[in-house]
Amino acid sequence: MKNFREGIFGGQTSTLDRLCALTDGVYAIVITLLVLDLKIPEMPGLSEAQLVEDLIQQIPNFVSYTISFFVVAFLWMRHHWILKPLKTCDEKAFWINFVHILFLSVTPYTSSLFGHYEEDPIAVVLFSGSLGLAGLSLLLLHRYVLLKPEWHNESADEGWTSPNWWTIYPGPIFALGSILLSFISITGAFLIWLLLPLWALLLPHR
Repeated sequence: MKNFREGIFGGQTSTLDRLCALTDGVYAIVITLLVLDLKIPEMPGLSEAQLVEDLIQQIPNFVSYTISFFVVAFLWMRHHWILKPLKTCDEKAFWINFVHILFLSVTPYTSSLFGHYEEDPIAVVLFSGSLGLAGLSLLLLHRYVLLKPEWHNESADEGWTSPNWWTIYPGPIFALGSILLSFISITGAFLIWLLLPLWALLLPHR
């Protein structure tokens, strides 16, 4: 088992580089799969009125895609920010990161689910729940690597070493709020996620 681990986590390519490369690839695939749910009309030769009607019917899909895109972008930026001050990591960090990838990778499915069942609260619960857990796993990853000062380099500033956790990682809060709101207003429960990019722009990393 020791030789097996050394084979995976050793070698010329650093452990941290492998973790970043793997995760960036997953993020790229997730964003690509999101846009594939936007379909052109299946019947060729539609009139302008029919085309407009078809596009109107797809509004939930466009809204779902837009929200998912910006939330995934927010998560990627946080992931990049977590790893930027590190020099290395270990197997446990990989496993926490795999948990993050687990919840992140279902985003195209839950996004598509809402686009097709926009009036069903369960679609919001699954969408918000998966994104909330993806955000929570980033928080856990940050807390774990923070306990390893020997991994940190000079770029680890105070905002990274002493963060306001729920300001930096609001995903679980947004998810809980969205799930609770879904029993009152499904539209409001979904659109609340649009506040996440504004949250990232307006609040500092502290």
